[in-house]
Amino acid sequence: MTGVPDAALLVIAAAIEDHRTVTPPDQSTPAGLAEFIAAYLISSHWTLTVAAPTAPISSMRRP
Repeated sequence: MTGVPDAALLVIAAAIEDHRTVTPPDQSTPAGLAEFIAAYLISSHWTLTVAAPTAPISSMRRP
């Protein structure tokens, strides 16, 4: 459970799929994908805000 609404996850999934379709693999970057997703969310009338982490940053790192 991420706390992210299902509708937002659907928009994110669509953005990822479209990014794969329109961006050649050798030109795809994590930053470019993030911008693409943000643009999709904004164009779908989602508001992006910064939230304080609920856990220390060190505990969010992958092993």
